[in-house]
Amino acid sequence: MMMKIVKRLTALLLIMVLLLPGFTLAEDDVEVEEVVEEEAVLSENEDSENEAVTEKDGWHFNAKGFLVGENPGDEYLLEDEEKGVWQYASKDLSVKVTRYREQTKKKKKQEYCVAEIWASPESPLGAIQSDPKESLKLKGVAYPGTEQRYVQDLIDKHPSVLAVSDDMYGLRIIPVGKGKTKYDYHGVVIRNGQVIATKTRNSQKKRSWPNLDTMAVYQDGSMKTFDCDAQTAEEYLEQGAVHVFAFGPWLLSGGEVHPNLEKINNYSEPRVALGMVEPYHYILIVTAGRPTSKYQGYKLTWLAEKMKEYGCTEALNLDGGDTVALAFNNKVILHGNMEAKKLRNLGSMIAFGLK
Repeated sequence: MMMKIVKRLTALLLIMVLLLPGFTLAEDDVEVEEVVEEEAVLSENEDSENEAVTEKDGWHFNAKGFLVGENPGDEYLLEDEEKGVWQYASKDLSVKVTRYREQTKKKKKQEYCVAEIWASPESPLGAIQSDPKESLKLKGVAYPGTEQRYVQDLIDKHPSVLAVSDDMYGLRIIPVGKGKTKYDYHGVVIRNGQVIATKTRNSQKKRSWPNLDTMAVYQDGSMKTFDCDAQTAEEYLEQGAVHVFAFGPWLLSGGEVHPNLEKINNYSEPRVALGMVEPYHYILIVTAGRPTSKYQGYKLTWLAEKMKEYGCTEALNLDGGDTVALAFNNKVILHGNMEAKKLRNLGSMIAFGLK
């Protein structure tokens, strides 16, 4: 708008000057002025881009945290467990994890990590899945994710920058005989475009735990939460979903907090929540603290408000409790039960920067 006003004023002044007696202006002079004006606009844009770049020990980061320009290497890595900061950057992925420690009025420990992630089409959200077990077959198909593995073994086999426990779908679809599975309902589950499970709950009936609400991750990097039975697996695929996670409840939808969180398992637990600020810009919150004499977890209402505080418009609660595990650069940095001697086995995880 300002540029249009300047152009109009310039044109008006030129007309007034040309009307003065004895004054002439060559066409070449007008062309030179227009070229100079365009170069000035380009210069302003370049300055704006340069201002968004920060430098640290020879490394150059843009506003999203991606590496730009000349750098000492192709990947930046910071691991400071003492300060509770972990950071990774490349030209197409940026991850920064910050740990927070608090204490309740009853002097119980609370601990959580917030990961801000900028992914990209070259490095999107990925899925880790264990190998299917031949002895575990559902309708004649051995699905990946059904073999429960020690967390370190799982991430060693599938190296990544950041990995976190997901909806634990593998346990829900394990066959127990005569065509039945361990759980009556599995949720709509999709990984890497493959439909894993489709049997979900009726959202109009009293919700059991988990209620199997979903989070769809689309090809364009966007995410959207849904009630458990809002869409079929085929509809998700038609819309371009690459992954669909089913656990619930959804925390945020269209920027609004779920209205019934107080009634859905809203007690203090270790939690995992994944949310989207905008396509390819995600927030991951992982809380520890299986309630004991020393630790206390967090409520769903806290989790939803915290995700909204970080700017998320869509967010889903994933499997929590002893299942919670967060790994950075293939090392577990936070898990659900801080007093447990070993972690719970997993069959699948969400990952960024899969190698």
